[in-house]
Amino acid sequence: MAKRPTTIRQNETFTFRMVTHVTSAHSLDVGDVEGHTASLTRFSGLAFLPDDTVATVYFASLADYVNGAGTFTLFPILAFDDGSVLWIRSTGTGTVEGARTRFVGTLTVIGGEGRFRGAKGDGTLTGTRYTPLSVGADLVSDYTVNLTR
Repeated sequence: MAKRPTTIRQNETFTFRMVTHVTSAHSLDVGDVEGHTASLTRFSGLAFLPDDTVATVYFASLADYVNGAGTFTLFPILAFDDGSVLWIRSTGTGTVEGARTRFVGTLTVIGGEGRFRGAKGDGTLTGTRYTPLSVGADLVSDYTVNLTR
């Protein structure tokens, strides 16, 4: 039996896990200090909600890192089977732990379509990229969204 898509109500908090992969990565050596890079990276993958709903997700990432650590801004777009779309802006920091990079940040819901039309809100995220930034690198992120209308 097919699961019904998640219905998001006004003033609701929901969580999801994103599993994404780098599909393109462009970096620029800034040149002011050793290891300072600016990057534009594209990710794609899936978002898994607690009720077994799965959405496709893709986003662009803008990063300003020194030796692999620094600040980022993401623009995740979640697309659901019923045609609904959720747009998010995430910002935060990444820190290097061996080959892994850990991320923590905040998010703002910037809109949506379908059942997310008129959506606003905020929330938090954590994540881990398991290898250095390059095409094919895997990223797992957990999002908590406080949705309002």
